[in-house]
Amino acid sequence: MLSTRPVLLLLLLLTFSQHCATAPYSPSECCFEFLKPALRYEVLKDFYETPKECFSPGIVFETKNGNKVCAKPNTPWVKKAMEKLLRKKRSHTS
Repeated sequence: MLSTRPVLLLLLLLTFSQHCATAPYSPSECCFEFLKPALRYEVLKDFYETPKECFSPGIVFETKNGNKVCAKPNTPWVKKAMEKLLRKKRSHTS
């Protein structure tokens, strides 16, 4: 017969493993601070939106030197930069 110590340990491990398996999805990248001044278009390489699960929506710009910077999606310079990058991407695929 098993002693109480191994049984309790097994019960604890089973409980913990079920809790981890049912943990809600958490996004891998969210923006918590946003850049206020506009970036020059010449330094930008690409952009993407943060996941919808993030508390604050954001646009992540990747610069040519590898930095990633968060910006608010409704800012006029952000919209213009996104349009320019999309046009550039379309012209390279055509």
